[in-house]
Amino acid sequence: MDRFARVRTGPGALLLFILGLTTALAQPPLWVLPVLWIAYPLALPLILSRTGWRAALAFVFMFWWGQIVGGMYWLGWVVAVDLATYWWVTPFAVLGLPAFLALVQSPWWLAGWFVAGRLKLGLTSALLIFAAMAMGAEGFRGWVMTGLPWGPLGTVWGFHPLTMQLSAWIGVFGLTALTTLSASGPALLAQRRPAQALAVTTLPLILLLGFGLWRLNAIGAESAGSTDTVVRLVQPGTNTLMRLDDAAKQQRVRDLKSMTFSGDNTHDVAIWSETSIQFFIDYFPEELDWVIRDLPDDSLIITGGLGASPGDNPIPTNTAYVLNEGGILDRHDKAHLVPFGEYKPWFVRWIPVATFSAGSFWEGPGLSTWTIPGLPPVSPLICYEMIFPGKVIKPGEPRPEWMVNISNDGWYGNTSGPRQHFIFARFRAVEEGLPMVRVGGTGISGVIDAAGRVRHRIGYGATEVVNLPLPVNLPETPFSMNSRISFWLTICGILLFSVFARLRSNIGYYWARR
Repeated sequence: MDRFARVRTGPGALLLFILGLTTALAQPPLWVLPVLWIAYPLALPLILSRTGWRAALAFVFMFWWGQIVGGMYWLGWVVAVDLATYWWVTPFAVLGLPAFLALVQSPWWLAGWFVAGRLKLGLTSALLIFAAMAMGAEGFRGWVMTGLPWGPLGTVWGFHPLTMQLSAWIGVFGLTALTTLSASGPALLAQRRPAQALAVTTLPLILLLGFGLWRLNAIGAESAGSTDTVVRLVQPGTNTLMRLDDAAKQQRVRDLKSMTFSGDNTHDVAIWSETSIQFFIDYFPEELDWVIRDLPDDSLIITGGLGASPGDNPIPTNTAYVLNEGGILDRHDKAHLVPFGEYKPWFVRWIPVATFSAGSFWEGPGLSTWTIPGLPPVSPLICYEMIFPGKVIKPGEPRPEWMVNISNDGWYGNTSGPRQHFIFARFRAVEEGLPMVRVGGTGISGVIDAAGRVRHRIGYGATEVVNLPLPVNLPETPFSMNSRISFWLTICGILLFSVFARLRSNIGYYWARR
């Protein structure tokens, strides 16, 4: 550790930012995982080598800032949607918001640094504490204010269903802890402890792969089945962010209806993307009448649209509807709104900044479960609502049999954003043991079974209509039964291993002295 202690704060902080930025290469869709086993063995000893809390905080902040900037670089594309108006927001979007998120996470690793230093823990115990604190930090980022748990480190394992299965027990944040621990294991080589380095590096990977093999074998035939329900995915390949006049909005709906009801009409429900209908169909009956005009008998459409909040002074809502030829069967108002995209956070309301949408939306009451005749019960999720582990099913309701996520990923452009969003959908399917059907206006759309396997995928920017059978659901997973208990048990379990490693070290030292 002496060589790390000699690194000065200024150059060290810059190095930590670069190391954090490098780790983003491991995230989807690049999957350059080896960079983790280079960055973490350098980053954590550098942090632990600091003697003052300010320097330690600076190192922690810079590492996570770099990681979040690299993973969310597509925020610059969000501004580019209307660059002429919002060009000056670009530095805040690309650097400022990630800096805020890094600040939210930083106290967790700072606490790990404090405990490791105060108790004079060995490096193995310290690495275990940092792994637990990394999990806590990402969970906290998904909770504070409205939360933004985009791109947790655990998603680096989303390239294959085998490596995703452990999230059915510990969630994607639990995979973050295991990844942090394994990636930091080579740091023990600097202390000439090859056996410990090998154990810390490989045991989490053995657990990840071994559990994946066991679970896929256990649920094999069951998870591969399909129900009798047929869903029609309609991806027009068009961006619904563009502000259209009424004639263009009507033409968009006509095009969607034409795509939906041409060809093979044996589907049970058609699914359109978020904001496909840019009319207030719940507030103006004539607009609803126009939308449902000429719909075939017994047709069902799940679509995104605009809505109005209750009360005398209605506020626009981002809403998912179930429609048939008779009108609106059910609705879900988006409850998790996107900061700056759909509302202005309270802490910047004094700044003269508009949202990137036409105005702030009303926050819906929460998650929903739709029970529609002719369909299995379903949990509707609009865009961003799907990225929250353990918060995609309404508590206390009869368990849905599938999830539907409608989105408009035109915000991200043809960047890693839509690819990451699709990977998050796969993790929610594994965590909940439920199939996920996802439709985006520009993509990426698809059907994902309850084991996270992709049954069908429509690429970004493609225009496609496809009928697919809905995969079967699996029994509740331990994570879906109580995600909070799973979260805290995983953290506490890793901390107990840290205590065990400390006791083992003390006992070994005692016997060596004798």
